[in-house]
Amino acid sequence: MACEAQRSGTVETRRGRPRSEASHQAVLDATSRLLSESSYEELTVEAIASEAGVSKQTIYRWWKSKATVVLEVMLTGEAEIEIVPMPSTGDLRADCLTWIRSMLVEAFQETHVGMARSLVVAGLQGDPGTERLLEQASMWDHGPLAERLRESERAGELREGVDITAAASAMGDPLIFRMLTGAAPTTSWAESLVDVVVTGLLRPEEDAAR
Repeated sequence: MACEAQRSGTVETRRGRPRSEASHQAVLDATSRLLSESSYEELTVEAIASEAGVSKQTIYRWWKSKATVVLEVMLTGEAEIEIVPMPSTGDLRADCLTWIRSMLVEAFQETHVGMARSLVVAGLQGDPGTERLLEQASMWDHGPLAERLRESERAGELREGVDITAAASAMGDPLIFRMLTGAAPTTSWAESLVDVVVTGLLRPEEDAAR
């Protein structure tokens, strides 16, 4: 769930009218539920308003678009969009390779590319609340990739002091960039990316053996 600092940065409206915190949270909760049941493309502001029990005008008063609502939901950790599952076999390198190979198949479908582009546009629209969230949070703070890395950290497999968010970002951000440009990477490129990141994360074998 989102930390208090993150949520406090979202309760101010960009048009000077105070938000109802209950309605604000209802919109985030409704968006999260709808995303778990349908795709981003199928999601509409009308559906969010109906699910949250607020008017469409209320949503548009506080958010510029559907994408802005979804971006806030993701940045605050209210919802995680899991395109493909992350396996957990005890072998971090093998699990990340399985994950990224699946991502090459699923993430570069037209619907997911469209969602990624919409969310980037939402982040660039200049909304003060969104800008604060982007400064305070990262979509890689949570989610299946970050949790799998934390699992390896708890098992003592990673170097001391590894920044999990930075590690997840190092593996995920290049994929997002490729999605935005529409240039799907080759399997060998993706596997090399995993190899570079995981090699930098794992403890040296002599340390792990102690």
